[in-house]
Amino acid sequence: MIAYLLFIRIKGYILGLKSPSNIGLTLLLILVAWVYGWSLAVIINKAYQGDIGSLTPEIAIYYSMGAIAGFVMIRMIFPRYKPQRQYLPKYYPLSGIQHYMISILSDFLKPLFFSLTLFISICCLYLKDSQFTFLYLGVSAMISAQLFRRIIQYGIDFRKKSIAYGLISIALMLLVTVATFHSYFYPYLKVLGLTIPLFLFATGYLLELTVIESRRNQLSGVKGINNFYLKLFINNPKARLILLVGILFKLFLLSGDYMMFKGKGKHMFDGQFVYWLFASPLILFTYVFNNVWGFWRSVWLNCELRVGSYKMMIQFVAKLLVIPLFIDVIITIPLLLMTWDNVQFILLFYVFAMIFLVSFSFLWSILFPISIRTTFQMRGSSSFVSTSASMIAVVLLAMLKLNYWFYILIPFYLFLSIMAYKFSLDLYREKKYSLVDKLKYD
Repeated sequence: MIAYLLFIRIKGYILGLKSPSNIGLTLLLILVAWVYGWSLAVIINKAYQGDIGSLTPEIAIYYSMGAIAGFVMIRMIFPRYKPQRQYLPKYYPLSGIQHYMISILSDFLKPLFFSLTLFISICCLYLKDSQFTFLYLGVSAMISAQLFRRIIQYGIDFRKKSIAYGLISIALMLLVTVATFHSYFYPYLKVLGLTIPLFLFATGYLLELTVIESRRNQLSGVKGINNFYLKLFINNPKARLILLVGILFKLFLLSGDYMMFKGKGKHMFDGQFVYWLFASPLILFTYVFNNVWGFWRSVWLNCELRVGSYKMMIQFVAKLLVIPLFIDVIITIPLLLMTWDNVQFILLFYVFAMIFLVSFSFLWSILFPISIRTTFQMRGSSSFVSTSASMIAVVLLAMLKLNYWFYILIPFYLFLSIMAYKFSLDLYREKKYSLVDKLKYD
């Protein structure tokens, strides 16, 4: 059965080559894979010869594996999110492992993995040394990233038994551990190249057994509330893309700071106030959440017509913030703790910056709404006033690092956060009409 399905998929792909556009796309993919594979091989060969400064061939290969895995993961949401499919219904007379194998093999019979496999093979062809190592680790990184991507999508696209969330959490902790302490795992990568795919395969199989039904078949209700908030991001390309760009930019800066600190013992921006703008969750708010109703206008209108209570809308925004804030925390806190020895300051700074920004986002969203027509529009996605005020507040809070006397700012920020929350509740009654006009006609 599995072999026949694979035969049908391959046959369909070959028959599709009769179309000139498909032939052109296939030739373009082959050309791109060849160019990038050859270019990477040239870089690694020069590293073997010692022509690229301190770059060693081992480090070049390891970074290449990270790029392959990252590319597979990013394809999950860019340029658009594609839900994970169950190729055969659950009632079809196949065992759980057969359902799982069909789903996995069907995923790998796609142009993305054809291109990546070709890229890895061409690079191996031009390498003068370590061909098997690159082939082995490259295929392992590609398979591991796809299996991990499937684990995440099990959490998004299917209704599951409660044990599934524990399995997903274990897989996430594994990824965070390996990514955070990657330098310690370099000597064991050849072993991990086999054990990580096997672990992710087993985890995915167990998740397959916990699936009850597709989310598409589930009515809205309490059990689907997490999926509902996640889908609000997935189905909103403007918010999804701008948040993705912002988080990747922040990850790039903090990772660069980590490498700079390990190599030279210095921080970007000398660790001064500009640095802490990126160390806080500020980017989430200046990009999206200081203008939350501009991005989710239809949700706001629905809440206003059905409920009319801004307190309920604030609860909605708070739940919507859980996902990006969780991602920001697992990126930011480990990197900060590895480069700074002041744990107390880091935790207090991040937590109270988050409380302040969250509370004031409720206020900024009704005081300075902006209609969002394109993802990256010239006038920005949030107002100049809200962005400037948020940046000034974060910079002032970073003064906690200078002297313990500045810890007096903490109760002051907490007081301002409470007042912003209460003021937004009172202000909404008179601002909701102008909110309609600005979001509709602006």
